[in-house]
Amino acid sequence: MTPAAEPLEFKFYFLDEAGNAKSFLRKKGRFEDGVLHLDAMEIPAAAMLDVQVLEDRMLFSVPTGEEELGSVLIKLSQAADLKKRLDAARSRTWADNYKQKLTDEGRGAAYREEDCPRCGAVLVLSDMDRTPQVYCNFCGGLSTVDQQPPPAEAKYKLCDDCGMYSQPSKFTVFYFYFLLVVYGWRSRTKWCCKACMRSDSWKMLFGNLPFLLGVPVAVTQLVRAYSGGKLVEGQFAGLNGANVAARKQNWDAATAGYRKVLESVGLSAGVKYNMGLALRQAGRDEQAARAFELSLKDCANYTPAYAHLRELLPALGEEEKLAELQRQWDEAEEQGAEA
Repeated sequence: MTPAAEPLEFKFYFLDEAGNAKSFLRKKGRFEDGVLHLDAMEIPAAAMLDVQVLEDRMLFSVPTGEEELGSVLIKLSQAADLKKRLDAARSRTWADNYKQKLTDEGRGAAYREEDCPRCGAVLVLSDMDRTPQVYCNFCGGLSTVDQQPPPAEAKYKLCDDCGMYSQPSKFTVFYFYFLLVVYGWRSRTKWCCKACMRSDSWKMLFGNLPFLLGVPVAVTQLVRAYSGGKLVEGQFAGLNGANVAARKQNWDAATAGYRKVLESVGLSAGVKYNMGLALRQAGRDEQAARAFELSLKDCANYTPAYAHLRELLPALGEEEKLAELQRQWDEAEEQGAEA
């Protein structure tokens, strides 16, 4: 039995829909024994349907009644640590509930789970084929579990903008404006790949040129977008270039780039997923479907690949294959639905 974690205590602000603090002073919060205490509010982790974090802001989605959802938005410095603990707690409860359900149905032996190597969330893999990689819907991590993973694998996930498997970096979007006596700026952060960083950096540069003050930020982001790729990619060297080729609709160069990366890395559901995306965008649906199938052979629970394959198989007339795939996924998706 896993020992109980030490309580996490923190101070926070409740935020309104515009992201403004509702009070001048911070309030006290605590996460202990699977329950989140926010001032006088108590929320069991297992009741949270979704937890999202952006920098120091955290959004919880919780049921408030029949088919109704409510949300709670807070600001705290320990947002990343709290999310990790919440995901571990709620996934553990959901997994135990699903295991009990299978046991009650006489299928307890079919239950299988794996801990996410990145965030520690419990991943239920019952009815899924055993594959070299696992995908975590909580942190978005794709991890190799039955052999030594590539050194840089932990840095890779889907880009917030284009949705491609890549090495996203923190990116600041900043615009300064000055209109007669009115001036100000707009700023936000996101995690995106080199290809998306390049596109956004050029937009920032030209958008900030009239007022100059935002230009240094844009130039800094341009330098980041065009440097350092090969130095940090290791076995994934060339993935950025393939993704850029796909963005430019140079499908042949993109798929050739992905194949070259796979020669180096060996297996990667994420790279094969990117290849499927490029082929689908090029209108090569049958080849795209095969690429997504290969992605699922590397990681049976890779949700992004399944989502595309589920759309492609009916159009290709492969109904039997779709029925078997849906059977596996419908069983697996019950884990969250039954919580």
